[in-house]
Amino acid sequence: MPTRRQSLPAARSPWPTSSLSAVRFELVELQAEDTHPLRRAVLRTGTPSDDVVFDGDELDTTFHLGMRAADGALVAISTWLQRPYPDRPGDPAFQLRGMATVEALRGEGLGASMLAAGIERCRAAGAVLVWARARDAALPFYARHGFTAIGLGYVDLTTALSHHDVIREIA
Repeated sequence: MPTRRQSLPAARSPWPTSSLSAVRFELVELQAEDTHPLRRAVLRTGTPSDDVVFDGDELDTTFHLGMRAADGALVAISTWLQRPYPDRPGDPAFQLRGMATVEALRGEGLGASMLAAGIERCRAAGAVLVWARARDAALPFYARHGFTAIGLGYVDLTTALSHHDVIREIA
């Protein structure tokens, strides 16, 4: 599948930014295997599992988005699986998985830009909600972007980290 590209200026962050804000980033569509190095580096370091292949990665209804820096480096990723939220099986939905940004660029708006693009694509596909199993450390990010934490927290066995389910209505 050819990579689709959309040039995006670096998003504005509510926090002071470094000289990195002058760098341009590009939103790109990826193949599942393109996400593996960043999944491993950001999401699996220090966890019990080093597995970076997700169930559903290769489905026709799954898409993967990333942000590339001007030098071509992949600096942020996300995976979007067409999958109902377990507590709302009748609602068309997408699950966001494996969202990651390199540590040096967190807070620069890359995740927000990628999230907005993914949500628009889910909406266009007929989804009425997006959900994720979010690390508790990422809950403030999701709250800033309209997600609500649902239910009790739990420890994910793959990462051994505290998580909550989060959902966002998009219809």
